[in-house]
Amino acid sequence: MSIFFTLLFLATLVGIIKPYIPNLERKHFIAAAIVSLVLIGIFTPKSGNQPPAPPYQEMKPTTQNTVKAPAETTESNVPTHPASKWHYSEKKDEMRGTTAKFAELRSENEVNLDFPYGSVNGIITVRKRPQDGLNIMFSVDNGQILCRSFGDTTYVSAKFDDGPIKRYACTGTSDGSSETAFIEHTVDFLANLKKAKRTIIEAELYNNGREQFTFDTAGLDWK
Repeated sequence: MSIFFTLLFLATLVGIIKPYIPNLERKHFIAAAIVSLVLIGIFTPKSGNQPPAPPYQEMKPTTQNTVKAPAETTESNVPTHPASKWHYSEKKDEMRGTTAKFAELRSENEVNLDFPYGSVNGIITVRKRPQDGLNIMFSVDNGQILCRSFGDTTYVSAKFDDGPIKRYACTGTSDGSSETAFIEHTVDFLANLKKAKRTIIEAELYNNGREQFTFDTAGLDWK
């Protein structure tokens, strides 16, 4: 509507300059111009009356183009496994091109031996070599394990978890070291060792009698 009155106002200005309608004088065009200005002021919308622009709204992605994030994992639904305390190593025979594999575990407790040995840990060693196959050894840091390779049969006792106490014959080393004993019936001993979470080995030590060493044997990975 305001555009119409604007055009009308322009037409009256032309008539004021040069009247172009018969029987109408310049004063008539002046009056028409004034009326046009008033009407323009009435019908022109005021800036204060304009409706406010809608606030900015962030566009949300549609579910079609979004990837649902995986549910946050909590400690309650994560399976827990006992941490293994076994230490693994390998030793390569450069001359023969063969490799020996080892798994070793120290006892949780120490035993105090008489002078000059002092406090010692027990050690279980699982070894596999091409030349002599599977061996299982029990040793101490210092001291003498009474497992002889001749004469009366000597043994170590072992208890796997809450199972019965078992006796395993043991022999000394070929080099005469008294800190290490080889456990016989290795297949049976290893099978029990792989299943047990806690193992106790009792061995006779020089001048100390039979002493017990406790091992956290869970998680032995041996094939």
